[in-house]
Parts: sequence; C-alpha cells; structure tokens
Amino acid sequence: MSIKTISIFCSIATSLCFFASYVLADVGNERGIKIGWAMEDITPDGEVELAGQYYVRKADFIQSPLKVTAFAIESIDEPGKNEQAVMVTFDLVGIPRVLQDSLKALVKTQLPDFDVRKLFVGATHTHSAPRATVEGKLGQLLLKKGVAAIVSAWNNRKPGGISSGLGYAVVGHNRRVAYADGTTEMYGDPSREDFVGIEGPTDPSVDMLFCWDANKKLTGVIMNVSCPAQVTESKYYVSADYWDEVRKQLADRFPEGVYVLPQLGAAGDIAPRDLPTNYKGNEPNMWDVAGSVEIGKRLAFAFDEEYKRAKDNIQNKVVFKHDVRDIDLPARRITDAEFLKARAITERIYRNEPKDKNDPSSAWNRFLAEIKANEKVKEYGPWDNKESDFGQLRPAEIILEKYRNPGNAFYRIELHSIRLGDVAFANNPFELYVNYGFQITAKSKAKQVFVVQLSGDSAGYLPTKEAMERGGYSAIFTEVGPAGGVVLIKETVRAINSLWP
Repeated sequence: MSIKTISIFCSIATSLCFFASYVLADVGNERGIKIGWAMEDITPDGEVELAGQYYVRKADFIQSPLKVTAFAIESIDEPGKNEQAVMVTFDLVGIPRVLQDSLKALVKTQLPDFDVRKLFVGATHTHSAPRATVEGKLGQLLLKKGVAAIVSAWNNRKPGGISSGLGYAVVGHNRRVAYADGTTEMYGDPSREDFVGIEGPTDPSVDMLFCWDANKKLTGVIMNVSCPAQVTESKYYVSADYWDEVRKQLADRFPEGVYVLPQLGAAGDIAPRDLPTNYKGNEPNMWDVAGSVEIGKRLAFAFDEEYKRAKDNIQNKVVFKHDVRDIDLPARRITDAEFLKARAITERIYRNEPKDKNDPSSAWNRFLAEIKANEKVKEYGPWDNKESDFGQLRPAEIILEKYRNPGNAFYRIELHSIRLGDVAFANNPFELYVNYGFQITAKSKAKQVFVVQLSGDSAGYLPTKEAMERGGYSAIFTEVGPAGGVVLIKETVRAINSLWP
C-alpha cells in the first residue's frame, strides 16, 4: 500500500470517527420522558366585555366555555441532568408579558423542582373572550386557574412516549386583498374591478404531537394550526371558537378523556374565510358557529388520519433539549414619509370634526352607527369599516405618537426552542405573517417545526416587507417591522439548529 493510499485511508477513518462521535453523542442523549396534562375552566362570570375589535362588545351569553390547557414534560434516566418544559395555552385573544411573568412567579413558590424559565404561555387568539389581564376579578381567575393547570400538569407527569404527525386541513385563508394600484386591504372586497389577487400564501398543515402513557394509551395531543380562532370574532357571546368543537370531536372518540393543547402557528395575515369565493359556495358561514363546527370537524379528520400512523411509531426515549434565550430585535421606526401621511390624515378628519364628541356626526359615532346598520342587514362580516374616517384616524394617531415618542431601539423577546426527537418547537410574541413561518420551517434542521405565535407576550403584527409597502391595517400596528423579522428568523433558526449536532 502506498503512502498516499494510507494517508487517504487514515483521513477517511478520522472523518468517520468524527461523524460517529456526533451520532453517538446524539443517541446517548436519548432519555425516557414523563408527561403530564391538566386543563382548567377560565370562563368568566357575570358581564363580560369581549376583546379584539375597535368597539365595545358585551357578551349576551356563553356559547362555549373558555379553557386553559397545560402540557408538562421532563426527561428522566440521568439524575441531576433532567430537561424540562411546560407549554400553556389560554383561550384568549393574547397573552401580555405581565401575565406570563406573574404565572412564573406564582408557580415558583409551588413547584421548587421546576425551573420556571422553562415555562411559556400562548393564546388561541379568539376574539370572543375578554382581554387578558392580571387585574381585578378576571385577573384573579386567570392567575388562579393558570397556576392550577401548570401545577397539576407538572405533578401529574408519568412515564410515557410521543409520536409526531403532519396532517392537512383547510382552515385558514389569506385575508389581505390586493388591488391594481399597489395597495392591500385587510378583508377587502374581491369583487372590485381593480382586484388583482390575494397578497400572500396560506399554510394548511396541521402539526401534531401525540402523547401516550406507558401502556400506549393516548393521553393528549398538541395541535398546531396556522389560523386564529376567529370564526365568531364579531359576535356578542363568549366562545372558544373552533377549538371547542375540536375538543368535542375528540371527546366522542375517547370517552375516557384526552387533552388537546391548541397552538397557533404563523398566521398574522390569515383568517378562516375564503374571500375570493365571496360566499358563493356551499361552505358554512365562517362568521358564525356553523363555521366553527365545520373547522372542528376538518381538524378532527386530520387527527384521525395521523392517529393511525402515530400509534405505531411511539418513542419512549427521545433527545429532549430546551433552550431559552432573550433576543433583542430592532424596533420599528416611523419614517418621515409615514409621519407626514399620518399627519395629513388626522388634520383632514379633525378639520370636519364637531366640537362635541357626542355629536352623531363625529368620526367615532359614524363608525359605530355604520356597524349597527351593517349588523342588521349583512349576513357576513366584517361589520366595522377600517377604511372609514375613524378606521383611518386611529392608526394614524398611533403612528404620530410612535414618531414623537419612539421608545427603545430594540424590542426584547423571550425565545424558546425545544427539541423532542425529530421535531422542534419555537415561539414568538407576534402575529407572524405566514411567510416567516415558512422560512423558519425550511431553514431548520428539524424534521418538523411547531411555530408558536402570540406566545410570551402580545407584540402585534409582524408583517413582511411586501406587506409594509402595500399598507393596510395589519401592516400598521407593529412594534417590530420587517428588519426585525429578518433578525427573528435568523435567531430562531440558529436556536433550533443548535439543538442538533
């Protein structure tokens, strides 16, 4: 054998050993896991003011109960080196940072063996629930029930296994309607002559993580769907929206009980309505309960298809890693052009405003009157008009305030990235446009990524560069703009990929 051949052989052998060391290190990290579940009712008593719209809506009744669900998981087999995570979801419009921080502080006193840094909280983004708070009677209810769910889930954990599933269901549709002049309007009218298409994509995937006990009995499932729970977003009742129907469907299949942890995927530009069809088809009304029932059935069908495969692929030992880091994203800065445009809008509207704010001709009262009139004659929403004088005035005033008082240069978020076997979870506090979610999924080493938006805080929309240029309501209310979106994607992918050798 020549010296050259020996050299090549040694080089290959060294490379193989180097590669094998990584593989073996990863396999060596596979450990048994304990899983716990809990759910509590957070439906408020008495008069309830619903969140999610410009105007006040007081609930007349409870269409379906609101829940908080907690999922706890811990690795075992290596004393002193266990990994932990608790994921929580409330049937609420959003989670302010103060609510998550308050939950952590309370849980810390009750669970000394749990690292509260490994807890993160999300919302289904239903518009048929009160605004999340830590104040008053409602705040006491959310904290009490939230802590109870977290503590119970942690104390209920038992040896088990997991298996992943990826199904598909038609749930969300892009709601930004594009016109020939280069503008976009949320819930715009596709029947206009200048309609040229829908601005962005949709994501029909349904990411599922099935959880089993030691006897291979299903205990619960995490379902990640890229569509907010907003079929009933403009109604005057309390509702968990389509997630209530999902729970009912699975309860029928598993009479002994099974938990569902809803997670909201990237869906900042998504709603449960196919706007271009203009309600001409046979689909149920996606502004009313019938639409919630239909979506619940679609998701249950996706569950059924994956359940068949998942029960044959249960893993009791998996690589489990949980990384938590604080990320500073560049805050959005209002440009001079945006300021001048907003100032022109406010000056034009205020020029015609009556001195008496209660005058029926004020922008606000005309806005309310139009809503009431539309509710009487229109079968489908939205019943409020974001292009009305008040609809333009409110965002314009916010832009002026942000320009005059820009605040901090960075917006800090708490980023969680979790590896469970081949799949990953990554959260963010935004109403994240779908294309950002696609980028995270495509660039990650994970076989499957559960992107969890509106988690850890409620930081508003995070639109794409194209959406910012085209304008419209959902490209106005932003703490962070597209530049911050680029950083978010980079840091999220980096955090996920750090969990793979």
